[in-house]
Amino acid sequence: METETSTALRVRLRHRRDTARLGRVLAQMLGPGDLLVLEGGLGAGKTCLVQSIVHALGVPESQPVTSPTFEILHEFQGRLPIVHADLYRLDPSEPLEELGLLARIGADAVVLIEWGERFADQLGSGGVRVELSLGHGTERRCALHARGDSGYGLLQRLKTQLSTTGLASP
Repeated sequence: METETSTALRVRLRHRRDTARLGRVLAQMLGPGDLLVLEGGLGAGKTCLVQSIVHALGVPESQPVTSPTFEILHEFQGRLPIVHADLYRLDPSEPLEELGLLARIGADAVVLIEWGERFADQLGSGGVRVELSLGHGTERRCALHARGDSGYGLLQRLKTQLSTTGLASP
């Protein structure tokens, strides 16, 4: 398998609508057991991207999707179960088993984790890391990196789909 750097997919998000479009494309590609680990500073767009994914997976727009910073975990039911975790407040030495989060990865749910890279050893080597960063004005930069073989397959499917949207950067 190629290294994480060589499999990076870069996406240009000029405004919030592009982030929502990326979320819809991701939702089309995600299936049970898939993991997205979202990284980026405060205000980089992690929760905005999660909102788009969750709603595109069939959760009604009327249902609020907020970052579970204090609750740690939110669950939704769309076309398949969705688990959204925010690990910002957790110490990286804390075991994640108690949350029930690890049992859902690779199983029945799409798992979306904000601030999860500090727990990479516990999360395993699957899925895709989504790295968001602030650009100028409303622009955001996004890089998607495969985390293991399952992530590589998902990243390749995303690359094909994103090439038709105009979001993927050369």
